[in-house]
Amino acid sequence: MLPVSMLTVLYDPHCPLCRSIRRWLERQPVLVPLRFVPAASPEARELYPQLNHMATLDEITVLADTGQIYTGPAAWITVLWALRRYRATAHRLATPLGLPFARGAVLAAARIRAAAKGGHGACDGDCAALLG
Repeated sequence: MLPVSMLTVLYDPHCPLCRSIRRWLERQPVLVPLRFVPAASPEARELYPQLNHMATLDEITVLADTGQIYTGPAAWITVLWALRRYRATAHRLATPLGLPFARGAVLAAARIRAAAKGGHGACDGDCAALLG
């Protein structure tokens, strides 16, 4: 199998948490370049016609240029794997002991995202502040 040379992250451009995380990711040194494409956009539909694009609005989806598709905790681990400072963390999270922590982080992010999209004021445009 060919090595991964680029990852595409589908993100919800209308979600404050998604935008905050994208900005954070764009500032990180990478080992594998990340490309950001709005989920369910015409560009995403053209690049990846095989996807259920409505589902990509509900759950992070990461696509490798080698054909792999990652969602949920696996997608977050894959993105961390692409970052210079977090590759070792990704390897730890991908283990049987680490996977529950990755799942918990994804669930926490989903709750924050739902609150932000539902207008409950949990985020007010800067969800990253809620994460740490």
